[in-house]
Amino acid sequence: MRSILITTACLLASLFAQAQTDSITTIAVIGCHDQHKPAPALPYFADVLKPNYAIWVGDNVYADTETDPAHIQKQLDILGNKDGFARLRDVAKFMVTWDDHDYGLNDAGKYYALKEQSKQIHRKFWGLESEISEDHDGVYYAKLEKQPNGKVIQFIMLDGRSNRDNPKQRNASAFGEKQWNWLEEQLKQPADVRFIVNGYQILLKHPTRWEALIKLGKSRNRLIDMIKTTGAQNIVFVTGDQHYVEVLRSPWNVKYRTYEIMAAGINKNERPGFARNRVAGPDVTIHSAPIIEVHWAADPYIVFKNYDVEGNRVNTEYRFLLSDIKWKE
Repeated sequence: MRSILITTACLLASLFAQAQTDSITTIAVIGCHDQHKPAPALPYFADVLKPNYAIWVGDNVYADTETDPAHIQKQLDILGNKDGFARLRDVAKFMVTWDDHDYGLNDAGKYYALKEQSKQIHRKFWGLESEISEDHDGVYYAKLEKQPNGKVIQFIMLDGRSNRDNPKQRNASAFGEKQWNWLEEQLKQPADVRFIVNGYQILLKHPTRWEALIKLGKSRNRLIDMIKTTGAQNIVFVTGDQHYVEVLRSPWNVKYRTYEIMAAGINKNERPGFARNRVAGPDVTIHSAPIIEVHWAADPYIVFKNYDVEGNRVNTEYRFLLSDIKWKE
């Protein structure tokens, strides 16, 4: 009898350990949301997919104005009153940054006249007062999130607007020196997987008609070099700006082999651009619900899915191992 009890206890312990190892963390990706149009993806996330986290990548509303900060607040209030928003906030922990249209002006950077007013509105609406101090020089912040199985996810929410130089400026910087120095310290923190989030794309190989890190001097090279010097592991980029879904892999001239999940336009779409290093997509589903699954198996992997909300089906799916993220020889 004693041996049976011991065997049963060992079996239960083994099953518990396996369940912990094979657990899944789910992360919604939301951006490029037109607040004046229906957004069925919001209740779909809240009521069907029920993610653990929701990354808001930017252009969360379209609030362009040169003179009226109250206009920005009004557009965010429209989002706050939309079906599914409050329920999603109850289900998922929000991780938020902005891009140009919720910052306040198309393609705006550090010279935007309402940048300080917009920052205060952003802090209060998204409940980020404890993450972003009133005198902070942007809306960037980072969180280390311990999972039930003991693994740690780091969310690094970059601000590619508040300190961004004019792209035509020689040696233009995407983030400004304070944010660069801050980012270096964040990359030294221990984590099992890191999501670096920015409003516009990082791994596009060539400049396009859209904004991208490649257009801002040596910013992309500096980011990749910083990853190497800090020894940070398992980095995945999550970006927005374009109104479709795709997965990019590092191009040949980026020695750090990783992936970028670009998912934006939860209720709008557009004609896709060309990306030679695209490995999944483009997916122009107009009512899309993109979600990242982190599978904590013995060899952890990520599955990215884009749900067609109206069809209640997955239109795009891509999988990669965390062990595939490495420096190229």
